[in-house]
Amino acid sequence: MKKKHLIPLIIAVILLTVVFSYIRAHSFTVHKWSSYPENRTKIIADFLNDYELVGMSKKEVIELLGKSDNGAGYFNLENRLVYYLGPERGLISIDSEWLVIDFRDGLVSEYFLTTD
Repeated sequence: MKKKHLIPLIIAVILLTVVFSYIRAHSFTVHKWSSYPENRTKIIADFLNDYELVGMSKKEVIELLGKSDNGAGYFNLENRLVYYLGPERGLISIDSEWLVIDFRDGLVSEYFLTTD
């Protein structure tokens, strides 16, 4: 292979490696969610793209995300699950991000991301 073709090939391989590493680090899996709660901000977008929460039963949500992380009592309401996502994204982080899921008649009626 000629040297002039080698450099673009090396650059392409490096770029593909970076892209696939990013995708892998930011893809949702139940294992990542349960094992690395401090990194959930990295995978929440993929989760919300892959799963339609509205209309899911509480049992289905708990099977995917586990029991609610609302031990601190943030955002307490009846018929609500709350999940810690990690430190707030941004340069200076003093708050935490949360996924809040509300239920009506046993099904998800709405959800939102918020900070404390």
